[in-house]
Amino acid sequence: MRRIGFSLVLALQCFMLHSQENMGIANSNYAPANTIFLNPSSSADSKAFIDFNIVGASTYVLNDYAYFNSNLLAISREGAAGNETEPLYDRGGAPYSAYVDVQIHGPSLSVSYGKFGGGLFMNLRSVTSVSGVPAHLANHAENGFDFEDQLGNEYTTSNANIGSLSWLEYGANFSYIISQSGRDMYTLGGNLKYLNGLAGAGLNVQKWNYQVQNDSVLNSFEFAGEYGLPNISSDQEGASGILGNGSGLGLDLGFNYKKMKKSAQGYLPHAAGKCKLKDYQYKFGLSLLDVGRIGIKNGFYREFSIEDSLVWENYGDTDPEEVAEIDALINEELLRLSSDSENSSYRMALPTALSAQFDYNFGKGFYANSTLIHGFYRKRKLGVKRNSTFSVTPRYERRQLEVALPLTIQNYQKLRVGAAIRIYSVIFGTDNLGSLIGVGRTYGADFYFSLKYTMFRPWYCKDKLKRAPKRKKSGVSCPSW
Repeated sequence: MRRIGFSLVLALQCFMLHSQENMGIANSNYAPANTIFLNPSSSADSKAFIDFNIVGASTYVLNDYAYFNSNLLAISREGAAGNETEPLYDRGGAPYSAYVDVQIHGPSLSVSYGKFGGGLFMNLRSVTSVSGVPAHLANHAENGFDFEDQLGNEYTTSNANIGSLSWLEYGANFSYIISQSGRDMYTLGGNLKYLNGLAGAGLNVQKWNYQVQNDSVLNSFEFAGEYGLPNISSDQEGASGILGNGSGLGLDLGFNYKKMKKSAQGYLPHAAGKCKLKDYQYKFGLSLLDVGRIGIKNGFYREFSIEDSLVWENYGDTDPEEVAEIDALINEELLRLSSDSENSSYRMALPTALSAQFDYNFGKGFYANSTLIHGFYRKRKLGVKRNSTFSVTPRYERRQLEVALPLTIQNYQKLRVGAAIRIYSVIFGTDNLGSLIGVGRTYGADFYFSLKYTMFRPWYCKDKLKRAPKRKKSGVSCPSW
């Protein structure tokens, strides 16, 4: 039973590493290859002339149900010693949610010249989101569906969702300074992405009334929603190939307003003859992220609305091993639909979000930033939903060194303290130091890094060494007597 429709609940018990937004570096003025994913317009007027990302990665999971009382280092030591560490459960926060975001950043290039900014990038992304899980389903996940305290009771689940999507994205960034007047400067930018779907599965439960009568009988009274499953079996090994399970397009849009310290009229950063960069007093940005969908082909898709009472006998004895068997089992026991959905296609939404950023320059390399990222998606559509994040990040940045201490609140709940450091073009960071040093409960942990090559100033802007003119040796003539 746990391997089929109720995988929605089991996802809450997955515990991995996390780092979703990389808030310690996301608003840097010296790392456009990183910042364009928060606001695409940041590549225009960047303090880096050329930023080339060689490799990078970030990985993230956060949930509000399962936790540990020790940090991840202690948990890993226990595991290495052969001791199994069991999670504890927070029963006061229903409905529960979970979010997994793993990214590998491939080679990418960002260039800033004059009024223009732009570049190319490639990423491998995998996102899983769970939302709307009520307490009774979480109890079944922890104790099994024969949990005695809930036997015989009728429960209702509404607007519960799980989505998992993996894809390769190949993208181009473009930004432009659209207006300069006095100390005011405005930039626009966007990322256009071609998406190569690797795998995608989703379940959307609009409403489900059910009763677990005993350890072998489950009653379903009303069931409405939809699901999509990829058709990958043991003898197919992804019949369409790892790069042929779906495709789509994605779009990011960004806007920035800067109040410059000096007049921006005629300012052309990094342009020949305009080598001196100008700084801003403060800036404000808006961006719309990950708009788009990926069409998954060669799968199983069903949209259903069942109002009849159905009885599933011996549910505990089922043990499907392939996706086709899971689809057939759900259809036969919970849906009783006659239509065959094999080889049908379906679409899954990207983790869309709206973001606002404000950055203030205190001078001498000290800045403070506040960023809001609000994830959203249509409840009655398959897809993945991005976590919402609010952060306040003081930072010190220079060309050679950057240090940031992000304070983040995930999904408007718990406060976390992080740290990030950039030494020239090498970046390491975490948005959750507590998971590493063991402060409070560990609901997740995170780490991210980037290895890059950055040319901060164009070759034609290098300062010429000013050498003092050589003095001719003055000879003393001998007197003639």
